[in-house]
Amino acid sequence: MATIIRVDESNAPQILESLRVDVMKHVFAFYDLQHDPEHTAIYAAFENKKLRGYILIYTALEWTSVILESDQTSAKQLIAYAPEDHFIIHTPPDLSTIIKTRFPHSQDYLEDWMTVKKEEARPVRSNLVHRLSSPQDSLELAKLLTTRSDRPIGDQNKYDEWIRRMPMYGVFLDSELVAYAGSFIQLPQVWMIGGVFTNPTFRNRRYATLATSAITEEALRNAGIAALFVRSDNYAAIGAYGKIGYRKIGEKLWVDVGTGLRP
Repeated sequence: MATIIRVDESNAPQILESLRVDVMKHVFAFYDLQHDPEHTAIYAAFENKKLRGYILIYTALEWTSVILESDQTSAKQLIAYAPEDHFIIHTPPDLSTIIKTRFPHSQDYLEDWMTVKKEEARPVRSNLVHRLSSPQDSLELAKLLTTRSDRPIGDQNKYDEWIRRMPMYGVFLDSELVAYAGSFIQLPQVWMIGGVFTNPTFRNRRYATLATSAITEEALRNAGIAALFVRSDNYAAIGAYGKIGYRKIGEKLWVDVGTGLRP
């Protein structure tokens, strides 16, 4: 049986060295532990001084986000550290039985994990796309996201902070923001792309492709890889990302425990 430890300032360097072996695989833990430790709790499983897995609980979002990355045996121990309810957990598909046993009423969705390197990228450029930077852009982002019924609506301060903290690009039609994409993790090894969304009235016009292309270009000017997750049954999005150059490298489970949210 593995020994479980709570990661803190004293042992964080040891954990980071273990994660550094595969930053892409451990991108959330590698980033959160360094850049937002205040909202990050990690319990790590060690056996014979070797890291066997970990569970990460991140509390800076409207809902708690959990990452479970582990072998089967240690995952059975680590899942005990998950919250009781109302969170999203991201985990490899082979741990689905362990998640379902602990949370039998959870709902899971399979996601494709896609990446692109600079030499593989085929971005689609347009003068309709601009980087979000101003208070007016923040206001437009707030208006755009009121059309997204599957997520909590934030206040203006939230979107001001997003624009300050995260590179984000949008497609504007007559000064109206109709689609956007951004990067919520920026590391020298990889940028994670996310938040891709188009106003339902303007879908099927390749606007999400334009916004994703723009943030991907910036990502690949600063990192070796751009990466994203997309639901495995979202064939239109997968096709669009493929045209930009993204290729599937694996799968993850997005598991809802009591939030009602979907990827």
